[in-house]
Amino acid sequence: MPRIARILQGNQRACAIQANVGVSLALMMKYKLPITEILRTANQALLRNWVRAVLTSLSMVIGTASLVLVVIAGISGRTYTLEQIRGIGTNLIYAYNESADTAAGIRTLADRINSDDLKAILNEISGIRNAAPIATSHPAIKIEGLTRTISLIGTTPEYRLVRNLEVVHGSFITENDLRFRNKVCLITELFAQKLKQDPFYKGYINLYGIRFNIIGVFRERVSSFGQMEVTDYSAIIPLTVMRNFKQNDSLDQIYISAESLNDVDRIKTETMNLLVRRHRNQAFYKVDNLAAILRAAGKISMGLTVVLLVIAAISLIASGIGIMNVMLITVTERTREIGIKKAIGAYRRVLLAEFLAEALILSGGGGLVGILLGVAVPYSIRFFTDAIRIEVPPIAIVLGFGVTVLVGLIFGMIPALRASRMNPVEALRYE
Repeated sequence: MPRIARILQGNQRACAIQANVGVSLALMMKYKLPITEILRTANQALLRNWVRAVLTSLSMVIGTASLVLVVIAGISGRTYTLEQIRGIGTNLIYAYNESADTAAGIRTLADRINSDDLKAILNEISGIRNAAPIATSHPAIKIEGLTRTISLIGTTPEYRLVRNLEVVHGSFITENDLRFRNKVCLITELFAQKLKQDPFYKGYINLYGIRFNIIGVFRERVSSFGQMEVTDYSAIIPLTVMRNFKQNDSLDQIYISAESLNDVDRIKTETMNLLVRRHRNQAFYKVDNLAAILRAAGKISMGLTVVLLVIAAISLIASGIGIMNVMLITVTERTREIGIKKAIGAYRRVLLAEFLAEALILSGGGGLVGILLGVAVPYSIRFFTDAIRIEVPPIAIVLGFGVTVLVGLIFGMIPALRASRMNPVEALRYE
């Protein structure tokens, strides 16, 4: 008799549940999945305990936002780094004498790179867009009462194109400056600022006792941070004038700009062979470019992105485990409801789809909010500064939402399978 009473009580609850699901129970008898009704039923089930649903989705919001931000930071950081290196010149090749010591330890003039080497490179090697020689010196100059050593660069007008320099004020040296040995120079921005603070500054500087009129101010489009010949205190003068301070035709370095990135390796090899052929066998020359640095920077950036992605993935997995736990609790709480549905003819695949829909709503809803937060952060930076503009790649949004839905699908499968495989008789007896 007590068992019959419990069954009658269960039938009364079944009538109430049947009233809630309405048309869905009728549609469950069909072979096709009633998608619309499944979504409506799943939504109603979540709304019955909406606080728990919101708190469960909150972890997915944080995980998805982290994933989107990591992808944006990784792609944007890599793009910025590679653009900085490309700004110096990925098709830039530089050649210099690495070691030219004899057995007696005396450097010979014949081993040095000279202007004839530059002419031979231009005449014998194809695919060269521009080439510029440089000869350097380091005179001392007094600025604001302090003696500073500056980097004096003697070169040609092609140097501006090869090294991707920007003339901030004035003009660059010309062929006439080379031909007539004009005593003119360009200086760096910091150098110019320091000179303007000197009350005795008259628009020229004295180098080695010779007055040079300052015709312009220049800067590197992408800073090399003093790793190349341009420093904070640098001055560019015509190469022919530099010969007054160096009594030979030797060059410290030759810059070569290839027409195409595909020609860089060939030009490097041909330049090295040409220099070795024109000088002693004991002399050693270095011919290199920035492509190796570009590849290394790309690998480092990719490695950091992968590490951050793993951290974000761990956060999403933790969120998925939270969804699975909540769904298992939901299945346990709704055991009698599941038993009643199965008793009146609900298919396993319909119950499976219903609980999967609940898991996907939890993960997908949290994922959408997380994507909005992840995208809002880069765009909000623009309200504080115009110097930093972070573009949001579409792959970040697609990847963020795709991974979120996948996590919900994977971790929602176990509770859904458990619900669909319940024995209706045992489920109806559950208290």
